[in-house]
Amino acid sequence: METSDHKTKISASELANLWTQYINDSLARCMFRYFLNHVQDKDIIQVLQYALELTEIHLQKVEEFLTTEGYPIPKGFTDEDVTVEAPPLFTDTYIIVYLHIMAIHGLTRYAGAIGNVIREDQRKYFIGVISETLELYDKASKVLTDKGIISRPPSFNNQQKVEFIKKQNFLVGWLGKRRPISAVEISGTFLNLQKTMTKIVLELAFSQVVKSKEVRKYMERARSLCNDHFKILSSMLIEENLHIPRTFESEVTDSTIPPFSDKLMMFHVSSLLSSAIGYYGEAMAISQRRDLAADYAKMIAEIGLLAEDGMNLLIENEWMEQPPLATDHEDLAKNK
Repeated sequence: METSDHKTKISASELANLWTQYINDSLARCMFRYFLNHVQDKDIIQVLQYALELTEIHLQKVEEFLTTEGYPIPKGFTDEDVTVEAPPLFTDTYIIVYLHIMAIHGLTRYAGAIGNVIREDQRKYFIGVISETLELYDKASKVLTDKGIISRPPSFNNQQKVEFIKKQNFLVGWLGKRRPISAVEISGTFLNLQKTMTKIVLELAFSQVVKSKEVRKYMERARSLCNDHFKILSSMLIEENLHIPRTFESEVTDSTIPPFSDKLMMFHVSSLLSSAIGYYGEAMAISQRRDLAADYAKMIAEIGLLAEDGMNLLIENEWMEQPPLATDHEDLAKNK
């Protein structure tokens, strides 16, 4: 039992939340420091400064938690992984788009974290982190909206009425007349289009500055697959005469000087590809038209293989930090 005088040891789930946040926020700190060295727009600077402030606070708090519990502090990403003086690789426009999408990633991750947190100090901490990330999302969204950068999801201009589904062909998607895409299905498609577009820009930019030939090939392969997925997702809306979000490949500069280490760039893209599996899965779960669900299933399989290859490349280069593991009692017994 947890009392005011005694706190139970943090659980494996709580340890995982802290460890993962430290790794991701140390990466974000490198990205934000580099962006702040180049961004010109005052409104975007304010959002970036707030984002960097949050990462610094979170890293310090996680260090306190882990130290108190007797766990080592992960190495994560450090000053060795960023060259803030490197020439700008992205325009201000993409930087605010990136912040917006990363805030969405953070909200998803922290919402999952709070679901397996029991200890009171951990609950309060992650509730606070969610609140702060919501504020970051709101700030980024306001700048995107005020500057006309963000693409709003499609709107319906037809008359709607309350109806109940009467026929099984509501689920049909391959043969015969297909019903129009639903608002629920559009929500999943549009979000995944925005996220896929963000990855494509990163993969394009990173491919022109990485030093490793193997990493460059991976970036090009990832960009090719993400472009294919962008076309598939786009077709779900275009076939219904609905618009798709704008793209931002033109917001990459011509710089070939790396602002980040190959380790950071490889980890960042590989992690985003892995997280796409979850976002695709959620969109598939709410898609009631079979052809849409089948498209998501296909994309999950493809991006899963690519993400696995990315993890293998990280391991080969000894760039993948090992998360905390359970005790291997069998190994202990053998070595005694």
